[in-house]
Amino acid sequence: MNHKGLSIAMMSLLLGACASSTVPQQGHWQQTGPDGQPLQTLQLKDGQLSASAGCNRMFGSARIEQGRLVVGPLASTLMACAPEAMQREQALAALLRSRPQVRLDGDKLLIGEVAQQQVWQPVAAPAPAHVTKPVPAVVTPAAAAAEQVTQRLIYVAPERRACVGVAPMQCLQVRERQQQPWQHHYGEIEGFTPEAGTAYRLRIREIKVANPPADAPDRRWVLDSIVEQIRIAP
Repeated sequence: MNHKGLSIAMMSLLLGACASSTVPQQGHWQQTGPDGQPLQTLQLKDGQLSASAGCNRMFGSARIEQGRLVVGPLASTLMACAPEAMQREQALAALLRSRPQVRLDGDKLLIGEVAQQQVWQPVAAPAPAHVTKPVPAVVTPAAAAAEQVTQRLIYVAPERRACVGVAPMQCLQVRERQQQPWQHHYGEIEGFTPEAGTAYRLRIREIKVANPPADAPDRRWVLDSIVEQIRIAP
C-alpha cells in the first residue's frame, strides 16, 4: 500500500472510532423544536428505558449491546394527544423497537443508521422540585405505638383521573411497578405537591393509623424523597 492509501485508511479508522464512542448504559437526552422546547426525550437508567414524544410516556427494559439499543416490550401511558404528537410517538416507538445503532458524538447521542441517524442532545439534571415539608406533629408515646410505618417506592402518573370517594374528586394515579396498571390514590401525599404533566417516582412512608374515624383512611402517605421526575407534557 502506498503512503497516500495508508493515510486514507488511517483517516477512515480515526473517523470511525470518533463516531462509535461507547454509549453509556445510563443517560438522558432530548430533541428540541424550533422554539427550544423538548419534542422527544429518552432516558436510560438502571437497565430501564423511558421515552416520550410529547404525549405518552413509553417504558421498558433496555440495554446497549454491540453498539445497538436493544429494547424489551414497551408499555405506555394511554393519553390522547394532538395528531402530530401521536405521529411522533408512533415513529419513536418504531425506532426504539428496531434495535437501532447508537453511538456518541461528544455528549450527543446518535440513533439510527448513518444515512438517517437522529441527533439527541444531553439533558441537564433538573433542579430539585419544590417540596413542602410537613410541620412535625407532636406525637405521644401512645400514638406512636399505635402507628406502624412502612417505606415504599411508588410511581405517580403525570395526570390525575376522576374518581369517587366520599364525593367526586380527582385522584392521583399510583403504582409500585411500571408493568402494573395505574390505581386511584384517594387522598394526598403529605409534603408532596405534584406538577401536572410531570411523572414521579417517590419514596414514601406509609403510616398505618389504628382506629381511624369511619370516614377516614387507615393509612397516611408522607413524602420521604423524590427519587426521579420526568417532564411528560411540553
